[in-house]
Amino acid sequence: MGIMADIIFDMDGTLLDSMGMWENLGSIYLLKKGITPPVDLKEVIENKTLEEAAEYFITDLGLEGNIKGIVREILSLIEDKYRYELELKPGVKEFVLSEYEKGSRMCILTTSDRDLALAAMERNGIGFCFKEVFTAETLGLSKRGPEIFLKTCELMGFKPEETTVYEDALYAIKAAKAAGCHVVAVYDHMNRNDWDEIKSTADVIIK
Repeated sequence: MGIMADIIFDMDGTLLDSMGMWENLGSIYLLKKGITPPVDLKEVIENKTLEEAAEYFITDLGLEGNIKGIVREILSLIEDKYRYELELKPGVKEFVLSEYEKGSRMCILTTSDRDLALAAMERNGIGFCFKEVFTAETLGLSKRGPEIFLKTCELMGFKPEETTVYEDALYAIKAAKAAGCHVVAVYDHMNRNDWDEIKSTADVIIK
Protein backbone atom coordinates (compact mmCIF):
# COMPACT_ATOMS: atom_id res chain seq x y z
CA MET A 1 0.00 0.00 0.00
CA GLY A 2 1.31 3.42 -0.96
CA ILE A 3 0.33 6.76 0.48
CA MET A 4 -3.31 7.73 -0.03
CA ALA A 5 -3.98 11.05 -1.73
CA ASP A 6 -6.87 13.44 -2.34
CA ILE A 7 -7.02 14.11 -6.08
CA ILE A 8 -9.08 16.28 -8.42
CA PHE A 9 -8.71 15.30 -12.09
CA ASP A 10 -9.63 17.40 -15.09
CA MET A 11 -10.97 15.15 -17.84
CA ASP A 12 -10.45 16.51 -21.39
CA GLY A 13 -6.75 16.60 -22.27
CA THR A 14 -5.79 15.21 -18.85
CA LEU A 15 -7.48 11.82 -18.45
CA LEU A 16 -9.12 11.60 -21.87
CA ASP A 17 -7.39 12.07 -25.21
CA SER A 18 -10.21 14.27 -26.51
CA MET A 19 -8.65 17.63 -27.37
CA GLY A 20 -7.94 16.60 -30.97
CA MET A 21 -11.64 15.85 -31.38
CA TRP A 22 -12.57 19.31 -30.08
CA GLU A 23 -9.90 20.97 -32.23
CA ASN A 24 -11.11 19.23 -35.40
CA LEU A 25 -14.82 19.03 -34.63
CA GLY A 26 -15.86 21.34 -37.48
CA SER A 27 -13.86 19.35 -40.04
CA ILE A 28 -15.12 16.00 -38.71
CA TYR A 29 -18.72 17.20 -39.01
CA LEU A 30 -18.36 18.75 -42.47
CA LEU A 31 -16.64 15.65 -43.88
CA LYS A 32 -19.52 13.52 -42.54
CA LYS A 33 -21.85 15.82 -44.53
CA GLY A 34 -19.75 15.45 -47.70
CA ILE A 35 -18.25 18.95 -47.59
CA THR A 36 -14.50 19.53 -47.87
CA PRO A 37 -13.51 21.84 -44.99
CA PRO A 38 -11.73 25.07 -45.99
CA VAL A 39 -8.07 25.17 -44.95
CA ASP A 40 -8.65 28.04 -42.51
CA LEU A 41 -11.72 26.42 -40.87
CA LYS A 42 -10.10 26.15 -37.43
CA GLU A 43 -9.24 29.84 -37.32
CA VAL A 44 -12.65 30.90 -38.67
CA ILE A 45 -14.76 29.00 -36.13
CA GLU A 46 -12.33 29.05 -33.18
CA ASN A 47 -14.22 31.72 -31.23
CA LYS A 48 -17.70 31.05 -32.59
CA THR A 49 -20.54 29.45 -30.62
CA LEU A 50 -22.05 26.27 -32.08
CA GLU A 51 -24.94 28.37 -33.43
CA GLU A 52 -22.55 30.83 -35.11
CA ALA A 53 -20.52 27.99 -36.59
CA ALA A 54 -23.72 26.40 -37.94
CA GLU A 55 -24.73 29.71 -39.52
CA TYR A 56 -21.30 29.96 -41.16
CA PHE A 57 -21.64 26.39 -42.51
CA ILE A 58 -24.97 27.34 -44.11
CA THR A 59 -24.18 30.81 -45.48
CA ASP A 60 -20.53 30.37 -46.49
CA LEU A 61 -20.13 26.66 -47.18
CA GLY A 62 -23.56 25.91 -48.63
CA LEU A 63 -24.55 23.29 -46.06
CA GLU A 64 -28.24 22.48 -46.28
CA GLY A 65 -30.36 22.62 -43.16
CA ASN A 66 -31.18 25.04 -40.37
CA ILE A 67 -29.08 26.24 -37.44
CA LYS A 68 -31.02 24.29 -34.79
CA GLY A 69 -30.80 21.04 -36.73
CA ILE A 70 -27.08 21.42 -37.42
CA VAL A 71 -26.32 22.20 -33.76
CA ARG A 72 -28.30 19.11 -32.77
CA GLU A 73 -26.26 16.97 -35.19
CA ILE A 74 -22.96 18.38 -33.88
CA LEU A 75 -24.00 17.70 -30.27
CA SER A 76 -24.99 14.18 -31.26
CA LEU A 77 -21.56 13.70 -32.90
CA ILE A 78 -19.84 14.88 -29.68
CA GLU A 79 -22.00 12.52 -27.62
CA ASP A 80 -21.12 9.53 -29.82
CA LYS A 81 -17.40 10.30 -29.47
CA TYR A 82 -17.60 10.27 -25.65
CA ARG A 83 -19.89 7.28 -25.43
CA TYR A 84 -18.17 5.04 -28.00
CA GLU A 85 -14.77 6.27 -29.20
CA LEU A 86 -12.54 8.54 -27.13
CA GLU A 87 -9.66 6.75 -25.38
CA LEU A 88 -7.72 7.51 -22.21
CA LYS A 89 -4.31 9.15 -22.57
CA PRO A 90 -1.31 6.78 -22.27
CA GLY A 91 -0.63 5.60 -18.72
CA VAL A 92 -3.84 7.05 -17.28
CA LYS A 93 -5.66 3.78 -16.63
CA GLU A 94 -2.71 2.22 -14.80
CA PHE A 95 -2.16 5.35 -12.71
CA VAL A 96 -5.81 5.82 -11.70
CA LEU A 97 -6.20 2.13 -10.84
CA SER A 98 -3.01 2.19 -8.72
CA GLU A 99 -4.26 5.26 -6.82
CA TYR A 100 -7.60 3.53 -6.29
CA GLU A 101 -5.79 0.47 -4.89
CA LYS A 102 -3.95 2.75 -2.43
CA GLY A 103 -7.28 4.10 -1.23
CA SER A 104 -6.83 7.59 -2.70
CA ARG A 105 -10.01 9.67 -2.84
CA MET A 106 -10.53 10.88 -6.40
CA CYS A 107 -13.06 13.00 -8.27
CA ILE A 108 -13.36 14.61 -11.69
CA LEU A 109 -13.94 18.32 -12.29
CA THR A 110 -14.78 18.99 -15.93
CA THR A 111 -16.33 21.58 -18.21
CA SER A 112 -17.90 18.75 -20.23
CA ASP A 113 -21.32 17.16 -19.72
CA ARG A 114 -21.55 14.96 -16.61
CA ASP A 115 -23.34 12.04 -18.29
CA LEU A 116 -20.82 11.97 -21.13
CA ALA A 117 -17.90 12.15 -18.69
CA LEU A 118 -19.32 9.20 -16.75
CA ALA A 119 -19.97 7.23 -19.95
CA ALA A 120 -16.39 7.77 -21.21
CA MET A 121 -14.82 6.83 -17.85
CA GLU A 122 -16.98 3.73 -17.44
CA ARG A 123 -16.33 2.52 -20.99
CA ASN A 124 -12.59 2.94 -20.39
CA GLY A 125 -12.77 0.88 -17.21
CA ILE A 126 -12.07 3.49 -14.51
CA GLY A 127 -15.52 4.95 -13.76
CA PHE A 128 -15.75 3.18 -10.40
CA CYS A 129 -12.54 4.85 -9.19
CA PHE A 130 -14.09 8.31 -8.84
CA LYS A 131 -16.28 9.25 -5.89
CA GLU A 132 -17.93 12.04 -7.88
CA VAL A 133 -17.96 13.88 -11.21
CA PHE A 134 -18.40 17.65 -10.83
CA THR A 135 -18.98 19.98 -13.78
CA ALA A 136 -18.54 23.71 -14.14
CA GLU A 137 -22.20 23.86 -15.12
CA THR A 138 -23.57 21.99 -12.08
CA LEU A 139 -21.37 24.02 -9.71
CA GLY A 140 -22.23 27.26 -11.51
CA LEU A 141 -18.56 28.29 -11.48
CA SER A 142 -15.77 28.76 -14.02
CA LYS A 143 -12.38 27.06 -14.05
CA ARG A 144 -10.87 30.50 -14.58
CA GLY A 145 -11.12 31.25 -10.86
CA PRO A 146 -10.04 29.46 -7.65
CA GLU A 147 -13.61 29.24 -6.28
CA ILE A 148 -14.48 26.13 -8.30
CA PHE A 149 -11.50 24.22 -6.86
CA LEU A 150 -12.28 25.40 -3.32
CA LYS A 151 -15.92 24.33 -3.77
CA THR A 152 -14.89 20.91 -5.08
CA CYS A 153 -12.56 20.42 -2.12
CA GLU A 154 -15.37 21.43 0.24
CA LEU A 155 -17.85 18.99 -1.35
CA MET A 156 -15.30 16.16 -1.24
CA GLY A 157 -14.11 16.94 2.31
CA PHE A 158 -10.59 17.71 1.01
CA LYS A 159 -8.22 20.35 2.43
CA PRO A 160 -7.01 22.44 -0.56
CA GLU A 161 -3.40 22.45 0.69
CA GLU A 162 -3.47 18.63 0.84
CA THR A 163 -5.19 18.20 -2.54
CA THR A 164 -3.47 17.40 -5.84
CA VAL A 165 -5.06 18.77 -9.02
CA TYR A 166 -4.23 17.26 -12.43
CA GLU A 167 -4.88 19.78 -15.23
CA ASP A 168 -3.76 20.58 -18.77
CA ALA A 169 -5.12 24.12 -19.35
CA LEU A 170 -3.01 27.08 -18.22
CA TYR A 171 -5.98 29.12 -16.93
CA ALA A 172 -7.19 26.18 -14.78
CA ILE A 173 -3.67 25.47 -13.53
CA LYS A 174 -3.41 29.11 -12.38
CA ALA A 175 -6.83 28.90 -10.72
CA ALA A 176 -5.96 25.66 -8.88
CA LYS A 177 -2.70 27.20 -7.67
CA ALA A 178 -4.62 30.25 -6.46
CA ALA A 179 -6.89 27.89 -4.49
CA GLY A 180 -3.80 26.62 -2.67
CA CYS A 181 -3.76 23.17 -4.26
CA HIS A 182 -0.71 21.18 -5.36
CA VAL A 183 -0.86 21.18 -9.18
CA VAL A 184 0.38 18.57 -11.63
CA ALA A 185 0.35 19.84 -15.22
CA VAL A 186 -0.28 17.30 -17.98
CA TYR A 187 1.09 17.98 -21.46
CA ASP A 188 -1.31 17.93 -24.39
CA HIS A 189 -0.67 19.12 -27.95
CA MET A 190 -3.35 21.76 -27.39
CA ASN A 191 -1.38 23.42 -24.57
CA ARG A 192 1.97 23.42 -26.39
CA ASN A 193 1.99 27.20 -26.87
CA ASP A 194 1.47 27.73 -23.12
CA TRP A 195 3.86 25.00 -22.01
CA ASP A 196 6.70 27.28 -20.86
CA GLU A 197 4.34 29.26 -18.64
CA ILE A 198 2.66 26.06 -17.45
CA LYS A 199 6.07 24.65 -16.44
CA SER A 200 6.83 27.72 -14.35
CA THR A 201 3.34 27.73 -12.74
CA ALA A 202 2.70 24.08 -11.86
CA ASP A 203 4.41 22.15 -9.07
CA VAL A 204 5.04 19.05 -11.17
CA ILE A 205 4.80 18.43 -14.93
CA ILE A 206 4.02 15.26 -16.90
CA LYS A 207 5.06 15.26 -20.53
